[in-house]
Amino acid sequence: MAWRKLFSGEYALPERVSIFDTTLRDGEQTPGVALTPEEKVEIAIQLDKLGVDIIEAGFPITSKGERKAVSDICKLGLSAKICALARCEKNDIDVAVDTGVDWVHVFLATSDIHLKHKLRMTREQALTKIAEAVEYAKSRGVVVHYSAEDATRTEHDFLMKALKVAADAGADSIDIPDTVGFAIPIAIRKIVSSAKAVTGKPIAVHCHDDMGLAVANSLSAVEAGAEIIHATVNGIGERAGNASLEEIVVALHTLYGVKTNINLQEIYKTSKLVAKLTGVWIPKNKAIVGENAFAHESGIHVHGVLGSPETYEPIMPEMVGRKRKIVAGKHSGIHGIDFMLKECGLDMDRAKAKEVLEKVKALGDMGMRVPDTKLKAIAEEIAGKSGDTQLISLKELNITSNMNGAMARISLKIGDDIVTAESFDKSPVTASLSALLNALSSKMNVKLIDFKIDATSYSPDLTCEAEVVLTVNDSQESVGEAVGHDPAFVVVNAILSGIEKAMLHPVKEGTT
Repeated sequence: MAWRKLFSGEYALPERVSIFDTTLRDGEQTPGVALTPEEKVEIAIQLDKLGVDIIEAGFPITSKGERKAVSDICKLGLSAKICALARCEKNDIDVAVDTGVDWVHVFLATSDIHLKHKLRMTREQALTKIAEAVEYAKSRGVVVHYSAEDATRTEHDFLMKALKVAADAGADSIDIPDTVGFAIPIAIRKIVSSAKAVTGKPIAVHCHDDMGLAVANSLSAVEAGAEIIHATVNGIGERAGNASLEEIVVALHTLYGVKTNINLQEIYKTSKLVAKLTGVWIPKNKAIVGENAFAHESGIHVHGVLGSPETYEPIMPEMVGRKRKIVAGKHSGIHGIDFMLKECGLDMDRAKAKEVLEKVKALGDMGMRVPDTKLKAIAEEIAGKSGDTQLISLKELNITSNMNGAMARISLKIGDDIVTAESFDKSPVTASLSALLNALSSKMNVKLIDFKIDATSYSPDLTCEAEVVLTVNDSQESVGEAVGHDPAFVVVNAILSGIEKAMLHPVKEGTT
């Protein structure tokens, strides 16, 4: 990076940073989120594929289900170290250790706010409790990670004293939590530097995003030499969330040149799994994993990206398991429209492509989105072609529903053939999806990798959007989109859009 030389010698960057993932503990403390033991196991397996160093699997004292989840994760034989949270209480520590974890994360607040209003103890009593808890946890034969809760609102000299007490009692590593997201990067850097000097132990930080600074504060800690970073997938967590794992590791890799054990290509898959199981969906503009992170509409930007992606992309989307997306809309230019038409299998001269562009802009001025299916319909109308030129099209979709579920009957035209199927399922969307896949199965092998539907209402005044990722007969992954008023029809049309793209761009012989 051109700016790195401006700061040479100012940082104490470690060669490698360990990622302490707390998605299953602090992430699950997101209001409204509750994971079953089976769901926590599924996420833990994916976190291990991602390459996190430590998985904080839960807070065992909380419930029987929590203890089962942590214990089940410990039995998986994962490469990651498994950690459990415990207060500085013997019973908490015993319950945590008995689940079979490698690490126990003990915590006691050190700020006067917490000591006075929550713990109702003096500073000296807190120091005694920290020492006793760390010593006891060490006696149980586990790695001990101590956190001074609310560290960034703790008087500095007392904080350093508490951290030294924990280190002297045998803590293997020390964590500095910014519990309410109250610190700024320079403060984190100073605290980490002092903690390293006072304790001589590996230093971690645990940053919350109440002021939008969790990632910046975490990176600032690394600049001061922190070797362990707490983070959650998608930045989920209490209140405004925690430091985002994906943002931190990509920044460390790309901006700082600091190594982690993370397999970057597993980032998007992990993000989608966590969003699905927690029900906390990813904002479209979320860095790295948001739908728009590698999407381009503006004509100037699209022209640049099509010529050389680095003009308007900081990293290649494939690095994190993503794909670039060119979007049609009121800001589009002719280069983007040309590209999208070719992706839809249409070869139009420049004059007709400009007509398509003007129609797209007019729709955009009316506040309308233009997904691939709409773009193709516009282009075929301008070219004077019939919609029958589609390789695959929806002829009919009938849905009936009652209190028990929904029945969907579908009719497709595939080439010259008409194929029909029906399916009963729990909702109109799932019944339609099942009927569609049943109808397709006689003609092609469609593998639905992922689909997302954004629908807030069935009201005709509101629209819903669907995006699917699929393959056809082992083709390259294809993305299909659709917009409309009825979620069932939108999902079906998105899948048909993706199939048509896949059929137009099959894997070439000898490629993968």
